[in-house]
Amino acid sequence: MSIIGGSKGFTLLEILLVVLIVSIMTAVGANIINSQSIERVIQNQAQKFDVDLTFICEKAVLENQAFGIEFYTESYQVLRYQQPQWLSIESQSPSAMNEEIAVELLLDGLTQEFESELGADGEPLPHIICQSDGSFNAFELRFSATQAVGSGQDIQTYYALYTESPWQIKGAWYQP
Repeated sequence: MSIIGGSKGFTLLEILLVVLIVSIMTAVGANIINSQSIERVIQNQAQKFDVDLTFICEKAVLENQAFGIEFYTESYQVLRYQQPQWLSIESQSPSAMNEEIAVELLLDGLTQEFESELGADGEPLPHIICQSDGSFNAFELRFSATQAVGSGQDIQTYYALYTESPWQIKGAWYQP
């Protein structure tokens, strides 16, 4: 026996179930795509600094004037050399560093201490200097975050920007 006038479609319950499943999958997928691991945050901060330093060195060549970067505990500031002193650039406020990232600067293999703000004598002194020919002093800048390991030990993985030559900066991941 056949049913006359039977419907060939989905019930409301089936359609709602499919909409619910698609909604859940979309929400989970969006969270996975938008989540940023600490490694990505570290590398983004390092790349931002690399772009800033490249811009500053290009500006030093164009203006035929030395520029420098002074680091503070939570930011860095661009300076220009106006004989006989370094002056902060009024039009540019200090660039903030990401709070989740620790920054360590090494000059000649020695770790540099950062001031919390402008030096005690009031005169800023740059840590990294871009000369008027586009070259900069040798440095290594480490961006890191401590990650807990299941054994209870902390492993410090860091991303380093370092000078390979007076005109070239390289970046790489390191894990001691």
